[in-house]
Amino acid sequence: MLMGIAGISIASYLGRLTLLSLISFGISLVVLILLIVFSVLNLKRLKYEIVDFMAVISGLTLFITRLRLIYPSFLYFIPSLVLSFFYFLVLYKVFVSIRQVTFKYHLLGVAGTLLSIDLRSYVIPLSLLFIGLGVSMYFIVTALLLKRILTEKGAINIIDGATWIQMGLSALISFAISPFSELLSIVFWYLALSLFPLVIIASVMKLLYVSVSIKYHPSLWSVIFPQAVFATGTFNVLRLHLIVLPLLYDVSLSVLFSALSLFLLFTILLVTK
Repeated sequence: MLMGIAGISIASYLGRLTLLSLISFGISLVVLILLIVFSVLNLKRLKYEIVDFMAVISGLTLFITRLRLIYPSFLYFIPSLVLSFFYFLVLYKVFVSIRQVTFKYHLLGVAGTLLSIDLRSYVIPLSLLFIGLGVSMYFIVTALLLKRILTEKGAINIIDGATWIQMGLSALISFAISPFSELLSIVFWYLALSLFPLVIIASVMKLLYVSVSIKYHPSLWSVIFPQAVFATGTFNVLRLHLIVLPLLYDVSLSVLFSALSLFLLFTILLVTK
């Protein structure tokens, strides 16, 4: 939830939608407080769902990034370093006990790429290290997922909201790597664009071929975050003039409002469940 609304806030900021950016930032602050409370109350559960801890790291990193856009300060370097330490700790825990990989394992790459975005204002080599980790995790998890899909029966059952993270991570890499390589930034942006219809088709297939009731589930928030990130990446491509195509502004704006609409819908489902 925090990742999704913080992403909407950043995309709105880059798209010069000041009011929406401030409102979503305020909501992300409330969500952060709730996240901290719930995390403290559910430490035992979080211990056994170690991959989900990457979502916590990602959400906090996005929140710090949003703060830095409004109030630039060297002080944000300290929490970013702390999150970097936890990233390596969780990464180690995951790889010594890895079992059946699912789409949510892309969170390993999401967190790494987000840390690279947050650190590039302070230590460039460290930022490049995390970009490398994010890209590596993207391709490793994708390869493991393809292997599982091709070798297991009923692989469609592993498709859920977290499937969208596959598209979101490539959009994030595009955004993170743009100060270092415009060419690679465009490559990953095009990858995100090509994956966008594929994850929609995969989600529709799951609804059509598997008995799925439309109700609240935590993985639904994974649908919002990648859309907000794709809008952010597209605004960034336009801002840096990597691709000069006015239509892209309308596309990114549409995706942004789609993310916002889904955030409101999932919030209603959460409250009324």
